[in-house]
Amino acid sequence: MDIALLSQDVSTHIALIKDKQISARELAAEQHALIERLNPKINAFIRYQMPEFPQPTSFEKSLFQGVCIGVKDNIDVQGFVTTAGMATRIDRHAKQDAFVINRLRQTGVQVMGKLNMHEGALGATNKNEHFGNCHNPHKHGFTPGGSSGGSAAAVASGMVGLSLGTDTMGSLRIPAAYCGIFGFKPSRGAVSNYGSVTCSRVMDNIGPIARSARDLVLAASVMQAFDENCASSIDFSAFNRLSYNDNKVLLVPENLEQLGVAADIAADFAANIPVFRDLGFSIQYFDFSNYEFAAARRAGLLLCEADMRVEHQDHWQNNPLQFSNYMRGMLSYIERKSPMDIMQSERILDKAKIFARQLFKQGCAILMPTVLQRAFSFDDPVPANQADLTSFANQAGLPAVSLPMLSDSPLPAGMQIMGPLGSDSQLLHLAERWQEHTSFRYTLPAIE
Repeated sequence: MDIALLSQDVSTHIALIKDKQISARELAAEQHALIERLNPKINAFIRYQMPEFPQPTSFEKSLFQGVCIGVKDNIDVQGFVTTAGMATRIDRHAKQDAFVINRLRQTGVQVMGKLNMHEGALGATNKNEHFGNCHNPHKHGFTPGGSSGGSAAAVASGMVGLSLGTDTMGSLRIPAAYCGIFGFKPSRGAVSNYGSVTCSRVMDNIGPIARSARDLVLAASVMQAFDENCASSIDFSAFNRLSYNDNKVLLVPENLEQLGVAADIAADFAANIPVFRDLGFSIQYFDFSNYEFAAARRAGLLLCEADMRVEHQDHWQNNPLQFSNYMRGMLSYIERKSPMDIMQSERILDKAKIFARQLFKQGCAILMPTVLQRAFSFDDPVPANQADLTSFANQAGLPAVSLPMLSDSPLPAGMQIMGPLGSDSQLLHLAERWQEHTSFRYTLPAIE
């Protein structure tokens, strides 16, 4: 097994295939062998199979050259079941590919399998009583984050170089941060959600997770497209693109500890800020403490619970015991609420959009930690506020990219950059510049 090969990013894999130093089939065989070895310990893949590669020449002119990816199990892939991490859906065979899967396949992507996730995508630990817990590759028994925990763990362990996840309140960026890799939540409407299982109609986003920023750029270039069958889809091709040459002010929250950020995360974050000054940005601090995080958190959860009751209504009425106790508790909560409570929750989320508009009058983007603490044991209490800093982007519809923080800690953590609606390309290229400037290269953890 060639660990040096498996540790490379997808962009390098594509270059090696183009140069005929390895074939896509040979790369997939190496990845499949690593899955066979590691997945029993990490449990990132719920199901996987070696793809049936067509003739090699069919990939020669494709962007991805036949490279394999993993897909979170709430996104439809024809030939696989879409469980959304739920026992109620174990027989839900996808009749067709989701919009993003179809686009990726057209560029030569192959799907290795479906990835573990928090039940229903409503949680950030990836504890799952139906399919088993997914473990952080950096420390067994610790959460990889969620709900896209399997998506991050598969990439962080080297099983695949690229995966898809979904981000509703941070469900993609939190796992990327806990696992020390890169994750991207697009602008609301930039990537179609068609063919995915709803957690929240107004906050869900499909996005990529990778070991390098340039891989995020590559994936986003294919995934971002207008979809007439998706009500939330927006054609961003007509948007005026922002230029960081005109406005090079990054906004950073002051008093991170007052926002609940752990001291070691705040210290690492402060040590990472000078890199952005090296890239030509000035730093302006702002007061984030007057944003009502607790109210926004409750509002977001209530909207998720309402949308999920609609999404899973048939099973809720006919097979309620197939939901876990955790999920039954979450989805029954809405029964104690009124339509006015739902409307009030939507208005609370509107405040995020207004707050963001005011912030972006002062700077081009927001820089802050992705998570408030590092990954923790499955036996530890789950912090109620762990998605506070990520959910702001979902509430306001903003694009956000999570980068690994440079740190000496054995457990990784992340920092995120949020930009105005439609600034996806600028954020991704800034992440790419950061990686080039720091020479950051992700190292696969030793997994015993």
